[in-house]
Amino acid sequence: MMSLAEHFDLESLDMLREVMDDEFADLMRVYIDDSRQRMPLLSQALQQQDAKQLRELAHSFKGASSNVSANVLAQLCYQLEMAGREEQLAGADALIAAIEAEYRNVEILLQDMM
Repeated sequence: MMSLAEHFDLESLDMLREVMDDEFADLMRVYIDDSRQRMPLLSQALQQQDAKQLRELAHSFKGASSNVSANVLAQLCYQLEMAGREEQLAGADALIAAIEAEYRNVEILLQDMM
């Protein structure tokens, strides 16, 4: 069984749930839908060796993940953003795989909360 604490900042997540109240589930659904669309775009940008696009996608995914307190995922996205910024794309495929794996965990945990 996965622990929320392994993937989220629990204090921030609880605060978000409290502030959003009835709209929390809607916010999580929007995050999940956006994230599912973002995933293939990361791989596509890497295939095209488009460091700028990769940086921008990783940056926005980092922000969205941070907003839902998915700090591990946000940190991975930050690493990918920095790789794009520095145009160091060697190894970015492993980072994207880590992001995809962590996102799957985050999505499962969020769906369990809704």
